[in-house]
Amino acid sequence: MKAPAREGLEGFLRETLARLIAIPSPSGEEGALLMFLEGWLRERGFPVARFPVPDHPWPNLLIHPQPRPRLLIDVHIDTFPPYGHPHPYEAVEREGRIYGRGSADVKGGLAALLGALTLLGPERLAGSPVTIALTVDEENMGRGAEALARACRPEAVLAIEPTQLEIHIAEAGTLELALEVRGQPAHGSAVESGRNAIRIAIALMEELEALPAIQAQHPQIGRGTVTPLFIHGGEPALAIPDRCALHLDLRWLPGIPREDLLAQVETVLARHPVRWEILDLSPPFETDPQAPLVQALARALTEIGLPVRLGGMPSWTDAEPFARYGAQAVVFGPGTLAVAHTPDEHIHLLELHQAAQVFLVLLQQFTAST
Repeated sequence: MKAPAREGLEGFLRETLARLIAIPSPSGEEGALLMFLEGWLRERGFPVARFPVPDHPWPNLLIHPQPRPRLLIDVHIDTFPPYGHPHPYEAVEREGRIYGRGSADVKGGLAALLGALTLLGPERLAGSPVTIALTVDEENMGRGAEALARACRPEAVLAIEPTQLEIHIAEAGTLELALEVRGQPAHGSAVESGRNAIRIAIALMEELEALPAIQAQHPQIGRGTVTPLFIHGGEPALAIPDRCALHLDLRWLPGIPREDLLAQVETVLARHPVRWEILDLSPPFETDPQAPLVQALARALTEIGLPVRLGGMPSWTDAEPFARYGAQAVVFGPGTLAVAHTPDEHIHLLELHQAAQVFLVLLQQFTAST
């Protein structure tokens, strides 16, 4: 893949994204893609370094590494597993879209960034206050971003994720719970003699949905949610189920204190015969719409003739640990979050091209003095 001229950018993006999709990289299996990208970048003169990630088999890859960059652009190279996808590692182009695992989340964004970098050139990046991080494990435990955020303190971080080119200045936090509801077994026809664990689990979820912290609204994100990710109880037999296991993901909105959320949840759980544990507790964040990075992205969108739209990310991203350590954090990129993690995952070629242009103009702003 040669460096694209501006007029050849679409072909470069199509070819690059197809190559990225063809290299499987589920969380924990990023090695082949990491080595491909490392070689690709070195061949084009970009300085790269590996950054070890504790308790993970593969490191992050840093382009133009520095301890305190003015801007860190983060894009994860791992993908969701190929569950249910008929041809996860084959890029299929249809009606102006490219389909395949990771096309939206987030190999499309990675391809757009690589296009912008090749147009910018390594000489322009050298000496600039910009570092680019290709991180691992985002789709699992987020260990790549967490390890980097502890060591690298950027002034601002842009996490590339599918936002349909909206500038997401807020991000929801996550409270993930594993629960085991206990009931009372009985013959399936002796309903009055048993306590159905599945019915208890349903009631518990409805009570969680009614909590003030969940019913709250955020202007960019919407309201909180309670999402069952896994549930299992009973057997296909005439017996009242006495166990029901479930995993719940609660959307934690910016502005709601951690203590308030946990107190409300614990009040509901205390009313039911349930054992539970917290699997993940990641805080939300908000960034001032007047922050320099937000304004720089707005200028880049305007320069290429696109509208400036602000929004919020309803899911955890690599931006969170950097925000937690004090960086102004923004989430932005091509693609639609709703189709990520599905067999229908795809990205529009036009949006991919527009994202590459935005990334180029953004990089030019931050490297103007070099």
